[in-house]
Amino acid sequence: MSEIKTAIVTGANRGIGIETVRQLAARGIQVIATARSFEQTAALQAMAKEGLPVLVELVDISSSASVAAFAERVLQEFSAVDILINNAGVALDKWVPALGLDIDVWRQTMEVNLYGTLRMCQAFVPSMQAAGYGRIVNVSSELGSLTDIQMGSSLAYRSSKTALNSLTALLACELKNYPDILVNASCPGWVKTELGGEDAPLTPAQGADTTVWLATLPSGSASGGLYRERAVWPW
Repeated sequence: MSEIKTAIVTGANRGIGIETVRQLAARGIQVIATARSFEQTAALQAMAKEGLPVLVELVDISSSASVAAFAERVLQEFSAVDILINNAGVALDKWVPALGLDIDVWRQTMEVNLYGTLRMCQAFVPSMQAAGYGRIVNVSSELGSLTDIQMGSSLAYRSSKTALNSLTALLACELKNYPDILVNASCPGWVKTELGGEDAPLTPAQGADTTVWLATLPSGSASGGLYRERAVWPW
């Protein structure tokens, strides 16, 4: 395994995603930062021009063909990916009550937030298994916690994160015979992003902290958990 680790960050063009890229690159990790279109990549291209170890790639995780082509390109250049951060996501029903939710919006949300994450795992985890090392971090939300439900609405977004939590726990169980492949989910908290709004108390850099911490856990650390502010958060 190369001494320099390689990480993929999806949805890396803004907010928590781009801060995740910045923090990983600052640690000397080679980051493959993805977005859906070239027009979204100006800030990432600027980071690369600054000399940070950032490569910019295009992928649409809602498309199996796009993910397959992306994986082929990456694995031709890098024999394995050490870190996979599934950050890309959509919130199409922000504060919409369940009884008023368009079912197609629910389908579109699942396509990205759940199925897209699974596509990425299916594409890259086999290379981790071959190498015997990996860190998989699924960016979830406290709004997906079934233990901590305090309000209704946003059914599509919240249920997609609940399902993502299930995927995290089940994948960790599936990989239990690979002790140095760790699978965890992170809750960024309420962050000043397009989703969180300007009233949020946390900066994107603060929101990225737990994800980066999980992505760089040492061998022997826990797998199959949900974390916020580097502490266990209830499912």
